[in-house]
Amino acid sequence: MLTPAAPRFRARVSLPGWKRWLPAAAFLLYALLLACYMGAYAGGSDQSGYLNNARLLAKGHVTAPMRILPGLEAKTLPLYTYVPLGFIPDRDRQILIPTYPMGLPLLIMGMAQITGWEHAPGLVLGLHALLGLWLVLRLAHAAGLETGWAWLGALMLATSPLYLLMSLQVMSDVPALVWVTAAVYFAWISRERTWLALPAGMALAMAVLVRPTDLLALVPVAMVTGLSWRRWVLLALGALPGACFQGGFNLIAYGQIFTTGYGYISPSFSLANVPATLLHYAVWLPVVLTPLCLLALGLPALWRRQPRAMAVLAAWVLVFLVFYLFYLHTHQAWGYLRFLLPAFPSLIVATLLVARTLLGRFRLTPRPWWLAAAGAAILAYGISWSRHFDVFTIGHGEKVYPETTAWLRTHLPPNAVIASMQTTGALLYYTKFTFFRWDMMPPESFQRIAAACAAAGRPIYATLYPFEIEEKEWAAFEKHLTGRWTRIGAVRHVSIWRYDPSTAP
Repeated sequence: MLTPAAPRFRARVSLPGWKRWLPAAAFLLYALLLACYMGAYAGGSDQSGYLNNARLLAKGHVTAPMRILPGLEAKTLPLYTYVPLGFIPDRDRQILIPTYPMGLPLLIMGMAQITGWEHAPGLVLGLHALLGLWLVLRLAHAAGLETGWAWLGALMLATSPLYLLMSLQVMSDVPALVWVTAAVYFAWISRERTWLALPAGMALAMAVLVRPTDLLALVPVAMVTGLSWRRWVLLALGALPGACFQGGFNLIAYGQIFTTGYGYISPSFSLANVPATLLHYAVWLPVVLTPLCLLALGLPALWRRQPRAMAVLAAWVLVFLVFYLFYLHTHQAWGYLRFLLPAFPSLIVATLLVARTLLGRFRLTPRPWWLAAAGAAILAYGISWSRHFDVFTIGHGEKVYPETTAWLRTHLPPNAVIASMQTTGALLYYTKFTFFRWDMMPPESFQRIAAACAAAGRPIYATLYPFEIEEKEWAAFEKHLTGRWTRIGAVRHVSIWRYDPSTAP
């Protein structure tokens, strides 16, 4: 049982050959699914931010120089003129400072040394997605759940549209789930093998490197570790290298040890967000984890049988749910429940424990076909919602970024200057073009850029997503960048425009 006492390990059971191969076959099929729909490209703010950070680390750098037009220093223009998505400017407006944490970029950089940059992002995300399922299996077994129940838990996670969505693009949510779960799991089994507190500390440090708010996982880890000073020492030793890296990076990049690239975020947390977020939880958690997850509310009923174990599972879920209850963005879309992914393994195990207890109360013994039917229902439910949210098109959608930058490299002169917003991170990663943010540009500043480019014989182009050229947004674009723009091409839904200074008013 998942208790502070040493867990009991069951003797191995001899299984027919085909049954022993089933787990490997299931993981292989899931890996193939991920490979078919993976879209690990430098795309929007998060995706390009992580990959640009990985490139910086590979070069031994923490920051990057701005691509500045000669004669137009950043100090003389609006603050974010030369700043792509995923970065912030330094005080002197000479260099770009990463916004996003370095945990995921570190992993991608390491993989790139083995496989090259083309395949590294997809492999890192795919391996994390598989590890997440394996850790749920191990956690369920440690909680005393039989193999059939454990596989139901893994299936709940594997078919979650949210888990799939975050596994198929360069996002930190699935890695956050993996490292938080690994930290709690290794801390727990360290009660039998003390030395395992060392990898628990390493996993916790990596979880924080991936996402600073994963420090919340220290609550269940501390509850598991208990009062054993040996385990605490090993936990601290395991976490020390990651903590030193985090502190050193913060000091170099931001000038302070205890800070992040997100800046001052306190205004994003408010008591006023709680009602809407609670409703959001009630509506969408049953969608992304099947309605079975509501059974987790019955966890207190198991308190007498395993009080400390249930306390750890409950604390693990609650620290994340309560923290993001106050966050501005949590309730804005179903996809923002991604912040709660690190709590999903505990929520799933709690659900299964309550379900098994309910069956026991009614003196019902689960038959293999019951579990098979439940698995089929979970699979059908997850696939239907994933198709509803177009989850399996995310890879194709993300690929438009490298396709667009490839078009630009082929069709535009090397000295072209590009006005952009959504594609700025991709432009930094895939090209050497100089670019500026049209959404940060007042007309008078753009006229200075246009004059400087005309004097230097450098043409100006723009890459725009549909949402940037809808009627209202297009009016805003014209208001920012006055003059005549001619559409010269498109890559799927991304249009490319040329600025014609001779016809500008």
